[in-house]
Amino acid sequence: MKFSSKGKLAVFSLYGLVLLVGVFSVKWMYAMAQFSQGGGSPLFPPEMNAVRDAKTAFVIGDLGGVPVRIPHHFANYVEYDGDPGFGEKRKGPPPPRTYQSRLSSFGFMVRFPDMAGRSSPELWKDYENYSDPYWKGYYDSISPWIDVGLSSGERYPGDGFLEYAVDAKLRFDAERDGYPALAVKNYAEVPGLEHGLTVYAPPGTDPKTGKPYRQDDYAEDLFVHRGKDEKVDTYITCTNRNLPNLKFTVCDQYIDLAPEMHTEIQIQYSRYWLPHWREIQRSVSDLVLGFKVDPLSTAPVSAASQLVAP
Repeated sequence: MKFSSKGKLAVFSLYGLVLLVGVFSVKWMYAMAQFSQGGGSPLFPPEMNAVRDAKTAFVIGDLGGVPVRIPHHFANYVEYDGDPGFGEKRKGPPPPRTYQSRLSSFGFMVRFPDMAGRSSPELWKDYENYSDPYWKGYYDSISPWIDVGLSSGERYPGDGFLEYAVDAKLRFDAERDGYPALAVKNYAEVPGLEHGLTVYAPPGTDPKTGKPYRQDDYAEDLFVHRGKDEKVDTYITCTNRNLPNLKFTVCDQYIDLAPEMHTEIQIQYSRYWLPHWREIQRSVSDLVLGFKVDPLSTAPVSAASQLVAP
């Protein structure tokens, strides 16, 4: 069989495309393997990966006005105030990190309820099992691993942000505000408490589908807890997608560590764990507050333990 010059070009072009896809796949698999072993992700700036690669025993800095010392398995994708944003390059020499360096964000995975971090190959394997469809317990298990994200420094939304956030959600009216397509984001109180929380859900029915807005794929239930002063001290949003399959139905819980630390914490977990929201909040708060160190012991910082950003 003979090929014309155009045919040969097409064959070589197809071969080149296949080869390129193959090389990319190999590189991607390698990058993901590195990530699964505790390395940095190629999707994030090197500044955020550098903390994991640093040969230090812990990450140090100022978290919400408090000096902290954080084990690396509890400090993923660390950012300090003034770090370059996504896609940006650092200008000037890299600053040394001290206990006065203000942390702006980081996150970690932790297993509930024993609050173990991914500090060993065995714990990493346990974490990965719950997303591995070839693991024998995959279809019968709810992951105990919860995702914790912290925002402080320049990313801290400000004192009272929980109250403001809930108030904005409850005041939103899609029709009145000129966004009728967002009726699924309206909220009305649902009678009775659930797990000690006041419940709000989208009211009404979608005229296009005839189904309650609460059953929409993009609908969320809102759970709010208020303290003795009637101020919001935590709120939780839970998707209704995939109900009643709680394995893939997600909740996001928001708490504020102020006045101890001016730090916002967002905790994500399966809706299965919603009845345990109090214990989750207490355990995560205690863990983060446990990073605090005595101000008198923070100076001088030895060169061996000092984190230097790239």
